[in-house]
Amino acid sequence: MENQPNKWKAFVGSHKRAVFLTVGIVAVAGAAAAFFLLKGKGAPQDAASYREYTAAKEDVTVGVSESGTVSLTNKSISFPVDSKISSILVKAGTNVKKGDPLIQLDVDSVRNGSSETRQKLESAKLSLQQALNDQKAKLETARITYEASRSLAESAPATRQLTEQQLQNEISSAQAALTKDQKQLSDYQALLKSYPSDYEKLQDMEKWMNDAQSSKTSYENQLEQFNTNNKSVIDRYNSLEDAVNDAETEWVKAKYTYESDADIADLWDAYNEAKDVADSYYENTAGTVLTRQKDLENKVAQYTAEYNNYTTAYNNFKETFSDRYQSGDSKLSSDTLSDKVSELEATVKTDQFNLQKAQKTAEISSVDAKTKEKTDLSEAENAQDTYDLTVTQLHQAVDTQQETYDTLQTELDNINSAMNGSGVLVSPCDGVVATVSSSDGASVKADTEMMAVSETGSVSLAVSVSEDDITNVSIGQEASVTLSSYDDETFDALVESITAEPARSGSSSVSYTVTVRLTAANTGTEKIYTGMSGEATLIQKREKDALSIPNRAVSFQNGVSTVLVKTSSGGQEKRTIVTGFSNGTNVAVTSGLQEGDTVLAESGVTAK
Repeated sequence: MENQPNKWKAFVGSHKRAVFLTVGIVAVAGAAAAFFLLKGKGAPQDAASYREYTAAKEDVTVGVSESGTVSLTNKSISFPVDSKISSILVKAGTNVKKGDPLIQLDVDSVRNGSSETRQKLESAKLSLQQALNDQKAKLETARITYEASRSLAESAPATRQLTEQQLQNEISSAQAALTKDQKQLSDYQALLKSYPSDYEKLQDMEKWMNDAQSSKTSYENQLEQFNTNNKSVIDRYNSLEDAVNDAETEWVKAKYTYESDADIADLWDAYNEAKDVADSYYENTAGTVLTRQKDLENKVAQYTAEYNNYTTAYNNFKETFSDRYQSGDSKLSSDTLSDKVSELEATVKTDQFNLQKAQKTAEISSVDAKTKEKTDLSEAENAQDTYDLTVTQLHQAVDTQQETYDTLQTELDNINSAMNGSGVLVSPCDGVVATVSSSDGASVKADTEMMAVSETGSVSLAVSVSEDDITNVSIGQEASVTLSSYDDETFDALVESITAEPARSGSSSVSYTVTVRLTAANTGTEKIYTGMSGEATLIQKREKDALSIPNRAVSFQNGVSTVLVKTSSGGQEKRTIVTGFSNGTNVAVTSGLQEGDTVLAESGVTAK
């Protein structure tokens, strides 16, 4: 009879997508060869040939299988201070247990190199103590601040009301003084401003307006010439931006009109592609041009605004000037009137200033009073959070110093351990010596790797899974691993990671790297080495410990499943069964058979 396990492995090897498999091998009852059952003594020369299969309990599994290469986690063997190697105690490829000796260091060199670590440890100890002292002092300050914030909140409303009342009294006094002096000024007022000063002001405003117009015209010309010279670049970038906006609109439209996931994904890819093209063109070509264009536009806008402001101000003042000085150069000559007007003007100006000052002070101080009230209330409301944050930050500062101190203490402990153990470095784990990068008598710097040990308890396999199958893979999903070097063993595993970035192989082929890691329950991992070829099956569905037989042994007619069962006398009987989950090769039987029953499947070969 044909060897079923080898036939199944050949099938798996030639079908990498949607592979269906059975964990465990369907046992073949009796001899491996097929036997022939003839119908009666006078059977015709051609008779059906049957193959025997034993109903056995096993895992019926369906999943995706892909090939990959084994990786083991490497533990670096180094030492925290400069040292000298007396001898290497193991060779590459040696199996070691945790605690096995690996390297013999020269004890004198270790002792000489430990002094710097001791000094650093003492310094770290002082820093840690300083952090603890700061924590204590600042925690007390934070507590006082917290209590003060709560106290201010209680008096904040009354303080604001008192401030606002005082400000209003000052405004009323300033307003009364101004009203009284303005009444006297109205009796003597003729001209409030002198012609020379107004004329000079008018000339200045006209000059400012003309200067702004000149600058505006200059930058408009520069912008026009720049746009002409760079039209192709600007038009190209605008076109790319339109393409990005259109692609985004199509994607959003598809997303909210319940298009298929594939269509949405395509539109999303189209949007990202359009955006990447626009961003690349901006970064490599259009960025400098558009930046310069924006600078010129800003200058045009700036001087246009200035020109408009100066023009409005000039025209308004020119109209006022014309209304007030219809007589041209005529001036008042009465010294008495001039002196009185000057006196009252000075008084009124002082009154106006005092009123404005009182109003502005009230405006600012009122806002300040309200702000302070809100601040005090807010600080009181957030006082607990602020205090908690301060506590957290102080604890973090202490933790940082503690971590530094602990790291140095660990280094010193390692040094002391090496010295107490006569300078012997031991394996940190069960594993295999992967590399030996130093030699007997070599001097090595601190933290330089002298050897690497592959941890046999941490075995992973990275495989490439197509975009069609990756949607059925998730972190933590069950998997199984077989290795070419150990055909008869299957190792349990779990999906550990899935890369987000695809690995393309051709314009139409996209795959993703999936890493599976063997579980701790596996045995025999000490004989697994980095670089071994293997196959990972990402299990999609599995029925454990199910009574199963090959699909080919089952006949289905009129909704009823039947099998031929070999009787104890060597004959055969037809038996009705109830089937369950099938992986395409084997099917679970829920009733009608017992474990150990022998079923017959027609082989398609006739006996002569």
